Amino acid sequence: MNNSFSEVKGTLLALLFLCLEWFSHNGVFFMFVPLFLVTYLSFNYRVIAFWFLNFYTPGMILLHFIMTPGVPAWMWPELIILWFLFWVPIFLSTRQEKIKSGFDLLNEAKKKEFEDFKIVGESLRKENNRIDKQLKEIGRLYDVIKDLGSTLNAQEMLDLIKEFTDRMFDLPHFVIAVLSPDNKKYDVRVTSGCDEAFLNKTEIAIDSNQLMAVLAREKKPVLISQVEADSRFDKIRHLPIESFLFIPFVIQDRVIGFLCSYSSKKGFLDQEKFSNYKVFYNQMAIGLQKSLLYEKVQKLSITDGLTKLYSHRYFKQRLEEEVVLAGRYSSPLSLLILDIDHFKRYNDNYGHVAGDHVLTQVASILKGQAEGTHLVARYGGEEMVLIAPETTKAKAVELAERIRVKIAEFVFEAGHETTSVTVSIGVATFPEDAANGTELISKADQALYAGKGGGRNKVVSYPF
Repeated sequence: MNNSFSEVKGTLLALLFLCLEWFSHNGVFFMFVPLFLVTYLSFNYRVIAFWFLNFYTPGMILLHFIMTPGVPAWMWPELIILWFLFWVPIFLSTRQEKIKSGFDLLNEAKKKEFEDFKIVGESLRKENNRIDKQLKEIGRLYDVIKDLGSTLNAQEMLDLIKEFTDRMFDLPHFVIAVLSPDNKKYDVRVTSGCDEAFLNKTEIAIDSNQLMAVLAREKKPVLISQVEADSRFDKIRHLPIESFLFIPFVIQDRVIGFLCSYSSKKGFLDQEKFSNYKVFYNQMAIGLQKSLLYEKVQKLSITDGLTKLYSHRYFKQRLEEEVVLAGRYSSPLSLLILDIDHFKRYNDNYGHVAGDHVLTQVASILKGQAEGTHLVARYGGEEMVLIAPETTKAKAVELAERIRVKIAEFVFEAGHETTSVTVSIGVATFPEDAANGTELISKADQALYAGKGGGRNKVVSYPF
C-alpha cells in the first residue's frame, strides 16, 4: 500500500514538473530544480524518485519534440545526471551496508573475543583463588609444623592437632586415637563434638572386628560420602551417620593412630579437602611419632621395667614435691612402705621367675587399691611404696590393712603349684611424724621393720 502511494506521488511530481516546463518555457530554471529534487528523493524516498524519473525522462524528451524540433543539447547531460543522482545513494547505501556488515562482523568477533577473555579471566581468577587458598593452607601447615616442633609432649601434640583440625578443617565430629604402649589397642586421646564420656571408655583392640580397627589394618585414608552404600557400616546403621572420614597415621607401614570423623550430612567433604587432609595428617603423623617415642622414653626413665611401677628416683622427686604442697596447705601426707615377707626364701624355693611373678602381682594389687591421687613406686628389691596425699594416719593404716589382706588372700602360681605370700607394711605421716621427706621415709621404714620384727604380715604405724 505504501509503495503504491509512493508510485502515485512520484508520477504526480513528474507530471507537475512537465506541466511547469510546458507553461514556463524556462528550460534553464527547470534544468537545475529536478537535480535538487532527485538528489533529495533518492536519499530519502527512493521509490518516489524512481517513479518520478520513469515518467519525467520520457516526458521531457517527448515534450521537447513537441515544443521544438529536436532535443536541446543540455537535456541529455541533465537526464544522465538525474539517473546518476538516483543510483548514487543506492551505491552508497550498498557500500554503507557492506561497511556496516563488516563492522557488525568485526563487532561480533570482538564481542566473542571479549567473552572468551571474560571466560579466561574468570578461569584465571578461580585458579588464582585456588592457588591463594593452597598457599594459605601451606602457610597454615608450615605454622602447624613449626608449632608441633615446639613440644615433645604427646598430649600437648594431640591438643595442637585438635586445635588445628578445628581451625583449618571445621570437622563437625571427630576423634583422634593413638596406639597404646603395649601395642595391643588404640586409646582415644582427643574428641571433638562427640560424647567424651562414652568414647573414653571405648577400647579399640587392633586385632578386633571393630570398624576403626578394620580400617586401621587397611592403612589407607577413606572418604565415604554415603555410608548407606557401604556394607562395612551395617553394624552402625542405627547411628545418625551419613558420611565418614578415616585417616590413619602411618609411619613405616605401621599405624600409630588415626583420625575418624563423621557427619549427619551426605557428602560433607569434597576431594580437594580430602587431599589436603591427607597431606596435613602425614605431617601430623611424623610429629606424633616423635612425641610418642619421647613419651615412651620418659615413661621408661621413671618406670620400673618389671613391675611397671614408678622408679625409686621418681618416687624421691615426687615425695619432696608432695611434702612441699602438704606443708603449704597444712594437709596430712602419709607414706606406706611395703616389704614381701621371706621373699629370698620364696626365690630359693620356686625360682626367680616365680619371684618376678610375685613382684608383678603384688604391684598390681597395690595399684588396684590405690586411689587416683596416690603414687605407687618400687623402692628397691621386694620393697614398694605408696604416697597418699591428704590422707591421715588412721586412713593410711586402713588402706595398708586392705592391701595386706588382699595380698594374703591372693593365690600365686609357681609352676604347677599354687602358693601365697604375705607382706609387712610400715606407715608414717607428715607433719606429725616427720619434718621432711627424708625423715618421713626413715619413720615409715622404722615402722616396717618393727612389723617384720614382730612376726611379719602386719601393718605398723609410727610411733609403734
